[in-house]
Amino acid sequence: MDGTESARDDAFEPVRRHGRGPSYTVDVGPGWRHLVLECHEALVAEFPEYEMLAVKQKWGALAFQAFPRPWQPGGNWTSAEHARLDAIIEAFARRSEEICERCGAAGALRETRRIHLTLCDACEAAVPEHGHF
Repeated sequence: MDGTESARDDAFEPVRRHGRGPSYTVDVGPGWRHLVLECHEALVAEFPEYEMLAVKQKWGALAFQAFPRPWQPGGNWTSAEHARLDAIIEAFARRSEEICERCGAAGALRETRRIHLTLCDACEAAVPEHGHF
């Protein structure tokens, strides 16, 4: 890992602190890093103790999976709280559908490989068939 990679990972430290496990990593391309951080900030504003389960790309959109607070047997949040959390997350998922996951430019869903990705034209040509950046 180079210094740039380490600095980018450090930017996710506030997000990782909300993860279910201590070694959690965020698994999205560099073009969506700002979306992850903005989503985290929006969640913390309403749910300071939210519990993150996963942050990844799924079907070409940002999938930020979380609970309003750490899960306890029997549940410990209301339906309204969970609906509000889902609304916040969905807003960022919709935004991600128009942003290249690789570079952050305007993008569109690409179904040209096994994994669906949101990419701009330049990144569509540059990302290999396996879809890894």
